[in-house]
Amino acid sequence: MIQEFLKLDYFLFKLINIHFSHKFLDIIFSFFHHAHKSIYIVIPILFLLLLFIYKDKLNRFSLLLLLPGIILTDQIGRGIKNLELRERPYIQMSNVRLLVDVNLNDDGSYKITKSSKKSFPSNHAANIFFIFSFLTFIFPRNKKYFFIIALLISISRIYIGVHYPLDVLIGATIGLIISYLMQKVSKRLIRQSIIR
Repeated sequence: MIQEFLKLDYFLFKLINIHFSHKFLDIIFSFFHHAHKSIYIVIPILFLLLLFIYKDKLNRFSLLLLLPGIILTDQIGRGIKNLELRERPYIQMSNVRLLVDVNLNDDGSYKITKSSKKSFPSNHAANIFFIFSFLTFIFPRNKKYFFIIALLISISRIYIGVHYPLDVLIGATIGLIISYLMQKVSKRLIRQSIIR
């Protein structure tokens, strides 16, 4: 049963990574990989978040729960990753379209590193699905936009060759669970009239 499930996982990986490849998608999904490292992306997002926190009195403290939620989600994912349950696709499989730079051996093969042993789960998927779900809780009218961004970022992890679909699915599930818990915290604070 597990072997059949893994075969499906490999099949879906190849479908997304190899068969759906296109130059335009290469640019888009590579951008999603590098976006969190760019100050031109991060600073405007932080500015908007601070602006919302300042202006939206009703949701101010709920928005403040975003940061601890992201930290918690990231640390849970990191803890599971440190068990080294699965190597990255480019280590395990041949003909992977890898769109990011990784360390190479002298013979051109991929070097086994700490990162290359930590494919499971996808922390990008965990974090973005936490953010999507929690922002949907605060701003339900924008649900479809948050979901599209979360989905594209998650698919990008498979497309660029660094995660399997199962890594992304479990990462997304972790993010949704943490979001559910943080929503409960937010509702409890509001119900107890701690937030006004």
